[in-house]
Amino acid sequence: MVSSCSKWIKHMSTDWLKNHCTSIKKTKQAHAFLLRNHLFAENRVVSKLISFLAISEMGDLNYAHKIFTQIGNPDMFIWNTMIRGYSRNGNPSEAISFFYFMIRFGVAADNFTYPFVLTACARSLAPELGRRFHGEIVKVGLESDVFVLNSLIQMYANCGYSDAARRLFDGNPLRDVVTWNVMIGAYIERGFYEQAFTWFEELMKSDNVQPDAVTFLSLLSACAKSDNLEQGRLLHSYTKELDLEKNLRVGNAILDMYCKCGDLDSARELFDRMPERDVLTWTSMLSGLTTSGCFQESLVFFGQMQSEKIRPDGVTLVSVLSACAQTGALDQGKYIHILIDKYRIDHDIILDTALVDMYAKCGSIDFALQVFNNMRVRNVFTWNTMIGGLAMHGHGLQAMALFQQMKHEGVVMPDDVTFIGLLCACSHAGLVDEGIKIFKSMKEVYHIQPRMEHYGCMVDLLCRAGLVSDALSFIEDMPIKASAALWATLLGACRSARHFELADKVGKRIIELEPDSCGRYVQLSNLYAGFHQWDAALKIRNQMTLKGIEKTPGCSWIEMNGMIHQFVAGDRSHHQTREIYMMVEEMCQRVKLVGSHVPSTTEVLFDIEEEEKENSLFLHSEKLAIAFGLINTTPGSPIRIVKNLRVCKDCHSFVKVISKAFNREIIARDRSRFHHFREGSCSCKDFW
Repeated sequence: MVSSCSKWIKHMSTDWLKNHCTSIKKTKQAHAFLLRNHLFAENRVVSKLISFLAISEMGDLNYAHKIFTQIGNPDMFIWNTMIRGYSRNGNPSEAISFFYFMIRFGVAADNFTYPFVLTACARSLAPELGRRFHGEIVKVGLESDVFVLNSLIQMYANCGYSDAARRLFDGNPLRDVVTWNVMIGAYIERGFYEQAFTWFEELMKSDNVQPDAVTFLSLLSACAKSDNLEQGRLLHSYTKELDLEKNLRVGNAILDMYCKCGDLDSARELFDRMPERDVLTWTSMLSGLTTSGCFQESLVFFGQMQSEKIRPDGVTLVSVLSACAQTGALDQGKYIHILIDKYRIDHDIILDTALVDMYAKCGSIDFALQVFNNMRVRNVFTWNTMIGGLAMHGHGLQAMALFQQMKHEGVVMPDDVTFIGLLCACSHAGLVDEGIKIFKSMKEVYHIQPRMEHYGCMVDLLCRAGLVSDALSFIEDMPIKASAALWATLLGACRSARHFELADKVGKRIIELEPDSCGRYVQLSNLYAGFHQWDAALKIRNQMTLKGIEKTPGCSWIEMNGMIHQFVAGDRSHHQTREIYMMVEEMCQRVKLVGSHVPSTTEVLFDIEEEEKENSLFLHSEKLAIAFGLINTTPGSPIRIVKNLRVCKDCHSFVKVISKAFNREIIARDRSRFHHFREGSCSCKDFW
């Protein structure tokens, strides 16, 4: 023990102590050592403890205050450090209290004290108090100190007194780049992006001041928030001229700007030539890919990040979980869940909500509920995600029960999205009366004004239940003009109920509302073909051709060993094409042996022979994806597929038989909901 202490004393210096205090544990060690060796009375030594505890993000301001109370005669540096620490904490008004405590103690403020106090005023939005300090600053003769002046400008600007900030700026001949950054940053903080860009142009005209990294960080953030790609590109060119592009923080800001403005090509080009990359670099790129809908690319990119041994953080994993959710990549989603625990990443509410969303959208609703139930804190987004997940799986009563639990706990109030989830749940489960009650309570009890989405859910609810006349009356009585999507829902119901005349009128109205929508033309063409009105169907298809409108191809995908395999109808691009088509043949043979499936050739909406229609049905993308799954998974294991469009009637009937013939659970997510096929039946009870 003696040799250990002597070793400490031998190496004791303020620099050594500063470098040693990097955690609470090490700071406590140093504190104990100073007390035992009667060194605590030396301000130059104890100030290093105070600096770490009061200013560092890993510090502890309460602990700093306890040490401060034990100092007999704190010097100016220690007082300022404490005030600075309080000005940055969650309650900046405490910095003001500490300032007055210092004055009562007989210590006069200096040119470092006032900037910290003014920062507290700015963060507390206390301009009157700031003005009082402004008067004191003039009284003690510190008004010409550029550090103090910059803090005054910051305080006035943050508190909304832009004229006062501008007068100080104009009257300050000593202004430096910090002064300019303060003005630019203040405008950005308040959302006045165009004014900030104007200030930047003035800065570029200045002879004696050049923008620095902080300038560009603020302005690039403004471009990202305002989706101003043109201005962002201009800023990027300036960073090249000033040799700031290679600065990691600036490079990350440029990358983030490109991603948030949707220019992924420029983002990827910049990413590839960056000399240094950190977790923020990778996260920005991942988030950009996911936000832009490039989900598979995002997952591949995350794999590259893993191979380069870059440790992800919570923000990274939220983006990856979102990509997993959209592609149905359950295996990768589970892997992310393991990484969260492996890296001991904090289970905050955003990350856990992303996990719930991933499991729900990947077909594992039980796992979603498990994560949900284990969450200590939930916000409205968490509740909405779980209610929406149950709705997608057709668990209407469970969704309603969860809503009752939400009301009973009384911590979180439902919002408009909550009711979209509830109405969808009622729609997918055929709970008409319950849906009508929910819709009424939304307005009468929770005073939430319905949006088009809520009216759409009600029309969908009535249409799915076959109540076409009620749905039409509901649309006609709506206080707002119905969208094409609502009419399209009614059109689908008319087609199913064989109401041709009404469907014909509705279809033409939809085309008037959305004359360039591929889906609307296809829907109307399918209507005519379904009623064998081949000339009318061909006329609609010709209109599409003349307008250059192309049909969105149906595609299905399946995850296998962490890889996504995508198929379109009649696909022959896969390296296992031969085996897949052999399996399709076997599937058809087994279905014929069972004999409970009759091909619904009305789903093939062309004027061709019935036998040809049957053959084309067998090549639908979901059947190819299931065939691939049957080949590459062990007997008895579930198969999960995702389709970008609504599953057709024939495929739905076909897959039911396949689930029994091969003794497999097949979980299919289409554009509308989940279908769990087991032993020849579907969880949707043929109600989708």
